[in-house]
Amino acid sequence: MAGFTSLDPSSMHLGMQSETAIQNESSPRASWATVFHFLGAALVFYTLAVVAIAVSDPYGRLGVRTGSQLPNLSERPLKVSRALDQNFDSAIVGNSASIPMQPEVLDRLTDLKFVSLSISGSGAPAALKTAQFFLDHHPAAKTLIVGMDDSWCRTASGMAEGVPFPFWLYDTVPAYFFGLFTNASLDMLRESYLLEARNGFRADGYHPYDEIFNEHGFNDIEVVLKRLNRAKRPTQPIPPVPFPYIFEPPILLERLIAETPSTTFVLFWTPRYITLLPIPDTPAEAVDKACKKQVAEIARQHSNVRIVDWSEDRPENRDPENFYEANHYRDRLAIKIEADIANALKD
Repeated sequence: MAGFTSLDPSSMHLGMQSETAIQNESSPRASWATVFHFLGAALVFYTLAVVAIAVSDPYGRLGVRTGSQLPNLSERPLKVSRALDQNFDSAIVGNSASIPMQPEVLDRLTDLKFVSLSISGSGAPAALKTAQFFLDHHPAAKTLIVGMDDSWCRTASGMAEGVPFPFWLYDTVPAYFFGLFTNASLDMLRESYLLEARNGFRADGYHPYDEIFNEHGFNDIEVVLKRLNRAKRPTQPIPPVPFPYIFEPPILLERLIAETPSTTFVLFWTPRYITLLPIPDTPAEAVDKACKKQVAEIARQHSNVRIVDWSEDRPENRDPENFYEANHYRDRLAIKIEADIANALKD
């Protein structure tokens, strides 16, 4: 019939195949586009959240907030604001074994202005980073007290912090922003704007720990004696240290001292109860002496270094009433040490 065109079944089949092929080809593209759009939106949201956190200055790292305006942070991030505070010209770094050093007492004895940057459960790497950060922001710093214990007697391979430390918070501003971007979270965003939860740390960074011990019965000397005498004096270094004894933390400390000749460094070996002191003529004592010898060499080479050693076998370290635990001592002993440090600074 004129005007009538017959339909070829094979043509119809090919057309259907072509349409299906087009759909199959476009479907993956649509799926990937959806994924990219989702990732892009997520990145934008995450970036905005990081910007919101940075603007709030949750750690006082940019100086927007003062230490008293910060949320209820733990020691590690909170001490950043204390290290930046220009009201202080001197600092104490270390772990809980140097926390009993009270800035207000040292201020009175030395006419300096101390801030405590000691952080519980930290080691030599954290102390070195905190010290460097304080000195970078206090070019005219007068004194730095470095609390030292066996964590300073480690090789390079044994220096890792036992508890994670936010080194990025104590680094340069670009490193801080990068760390903020990689560590941001919804909890951090929420805490940044939580106005009613302020931290209870003093402006000078000091917080006494005697209340914590007393809450657990350490005001009872019998409880303390049982705990102190539970340990046996060491004969082997922990962790093992290969001979020849070369300790990495003192090497890094000497570099810092050499770079800061106008600042007086007090290298303070913290008290140890007798059960922590190595037994004489053992590998543990050999490592202990070698480490102290390496630190003493720093003092011989740099006139701005003083050494105050309260870790030796002395009457105070055999008196259990001076301690809560073998490496945690009471204020009655801290008072003597503070006077010793003040006298060392007069020399």
